[in-house]
Amino acid sequence: MMRLKERFSNSQMARAGAAVPVLVVGSPLTAFASGGEAVTKPMTSLLASFTSVAAWMWAEIGKLLTWILDQPILLLAMSLFFVGAIVSFFIRVFHSV
Repeated sequence: MMRLKERFSNSQMARAGAAVPVLVVGSPLTAFASGGEAVTKPMTSLLASFTSVAAWMWAEIGKLLTWILDQPILLLAMSLFFVGAIVSFFIRVFHSV
């Protein structure tokens, strides 16, 4: 284990860590380097797709919430969870004062 620590000193780790943002930013640039002949979808179609997916997601969440509220044991479990979250929030707030 000590050999591993000696092999990767802090300065080497810092140099490797500095390369990560360059790779993250530089990687997508090749996608935009084409000659412009590629046909891209307009932003409106992307927005329409996102809106339809979001509407579907909210409809499914509504169905799930309706089903959960119809089950007494699940309603009790969720109530305990939310009451516990509220109590822990107030404990944290008043403990820090």
